[in-house]
Amino acid sequence: MITDRQKAILDLIVDIFTQTQEPVGSKALQELINSSSATIRNDMSALEKLGLLEKAHTSSGRMPSITGFQYFVENSLTLTQVAEHHIYQVLKAFDDTFFTIEDLLQRAADVLAELTGYTAVALDVEPSRQKLTGFELVTTTTHTGLAVFTLDDSSTITSQFALPKNLLPTDLMTIRRLVHERFIGKTVLDIHYRLRTEIPQIVQKYFTTTDNVLDLFEHLFRDIFEEKIMVAGKVKLLDFADFETYHYLDQIQLVSREIREGLTEDQMQVVKVADSRSSNLAQLTVISQKFLVPYRGHGILTLIGPISLDYKRMVSLVNLVNQVLAMKLTDFYRYLSSNHYEVN
Repeated sequence: MITDRQKAILDLIVDIFTQTQEPVGSKALQELINSSSATIRNDMSALEKLGLLEKAHTSSGRMPSITGFQYFVENSLTLTQVAEHHIYQVLKAFDDTFFTIEDLLQRAADVLAELTGYTAVALDVEPSRQKLTGFELVTTTTHTGLAVFTLDDSSTITSQFALPKNLLPTDLMTIRRLVHERFIGKTVLDIHYRLRTEIPQIVQKYFTTTDNVLDLFEHLFRDIFEEKIMVAGKVKLLDFADFETYHYLDQIQLVSREIREGLTEDQMQVVKVADSRSSNLAQLTVISQKFLVPYRGHGILTLIGPISLDYKRMVSLVNLVNQVLAMKLTDFYRYLSSNHYEVN
């Protein structure tokens, strides 16, 4: 347990160090703490013994340890006022026409990476929770076709395929009907289960040769199980992480799982300081915040940076981009809903 004065000293050292990246001495704190230099040095020594500060090899100053950063995040982190030009920059970046939710998420990641100088990731609603609301099959040539999936009345996925030689046009209509009967209105998680339990039995009732049809089902539905993850500022990782972490971001499913598992169901924001389960992120800071996707659930906006980042500023910038993104998503879905109403 640390005293109020020791907490104030730790907070100031974290604040000064994240601004300057230089160890902090007692003299730099004397004007800010109403105590003598000797008292401040004693408190700094006590904080060092507790593992919250560590001594720099090249000077008599102290800097926060990983444990010190973690203590600061848990006990002292608050939002700061964002500079007016940053607010203008974010609003201007979103003042555009967005045709898909992926465009919006990518813009959010791009803006956050540019504002912070770190790596940003944006996740859509978890795939397993999305519902299939539309499905169409069309032939594009005599040998190829196209499947069009609509998830949550807003997100479209297309899948091109080669027509099996033994498949007739009427067979495609049968597949379309089966999908509409069995899958429309179902969650992706439910569809994944039914593809492996119900569909093999049902296909036997309608097709003499089933292998090609089952393979086609597998191919068509493969993409709707994939995570949608938008990354920006990936190359900036090399400023504070290694090549292994850089390449780790190519493994979309692993990255999204790490981010999602870092937030509990009732958490809207989390700041993880050297606390990620993945070894590739274990020595970094990961700031994640959920945003509401109207009618569908929550996405996640994440910032990945070094342990010594300016926590107050970075959390405030994540919050700013998150709020503007949520506002634009509300407008996006309101537009979709109004158009849907007009068509009907």
